[in-house]
Parts: sequence; C-alpha cells; structure tokens
Amino acid sequence: WGKQIAARSATPESILTLFANDGRRFSARNVATTAHRVGKFGEHRFRSDRRLEPLAAMCRNRITAFEAQGIANVAWGFAKVEFIEQWLFGAIAGAAVNRIGDFEPQNMANT
Repeated sequence: WGKQIAARSATPESILTLFANDGRRFSARNVATTAHRVGKFGEHRFRSDRRLEPLAAMCRNRITAFEAQGIANVAWGFAKVEFIEQWLFGAIAGAAVNRIGDFEPQNMANT
C-alpha cells in the first residue's frame, strides 16, 4: 500500500478510497502517510469528507505505534485539511510529549 499512497498519480480521493477499502490492514507508517498525503493534496476541501473520521480514529487508536515523524505527519495532515477535533489532537499532543526526545529539530521545521 505504501507505493500506492506515495505514488505521484495518487489523489486524495484515491488515497481515501484505498484507506476505506484496506486501511484496517495498513501498517502504522501507512496510516500516518495516508493522513499526510491527504493533507498535502487535499487541503480544506476534504474536511467534511466522511472518510476522514475513520482515518482520524485509526490515527488516534494507533498513535503510540507511530514514530516521531509519523506523529508530526498526522498532526500536519489533519491541520491542513482543517479537521481539528479535540479527541484527535489531544491524542497527538499526548504522544508527542511522550516521544519528545525522538523529535529532530529539522523534521519539526519541515512540518
């Protein structure tokens, strides 16, 4: 799935459809990348897309499995599409605090 998510031809629609069909089998990295790619290409027009809620729920449920960069990617992706839900960002904040030593300054600047 990683190649499909990261493909140049991937669109927010195709990524969200792929997640809707197979997301339950995604690795933690694939879940974080899905959130990032939707944010990168989707922006605010996807904030009301019903497929974001299950993606956000999976991100929250698997947040402890994400590497520091994955946590940053999830935060950035959902912020970019203006999907600002307390339950998601509370989980992101908690995970970030727990992994604060794993964050690299340059990676945070890039986010």
